[in-house]
Amino acid sequence: MSGPPDPVSVEQPAGSQPAATSGRQRRRVRLFGGLVMVAAGFLAGLVLLIYPWLQWWDDNLFSAWLPLWNSGYLRGAVAGLGAVNLALSLSSMMRIRRR
Repeated sequence: MSGPPDPVSVEQPAGSQPAATSGRQRRRVRLFGGLVMVAAGFLAGLVLLIYPWLQWWDDNLFSAWLPLWNSGYLRGAVAGLGAVNLALSLSSMMRIRRR
């Protein structure tokens, strides 16, 4: 019983460039992965920036347990984390765009 062919012994057709193609594919995968991470970071930052100031922030279980939950200081801290997250995602997007 023979197994799968050895990748080293598989011959490429004349005129094909597997190294260049695989390099382009790797760059595309890295670019796509980077864009997905930037989009996820941007959305998370946007949620953290806006959500503490909505009515839904007050209507949850934590507001009954933690008296600090409805404090403006905690809301500002969470919004600040969102602003930092947005800034980092935008700088990552600029770095990806330069490449």
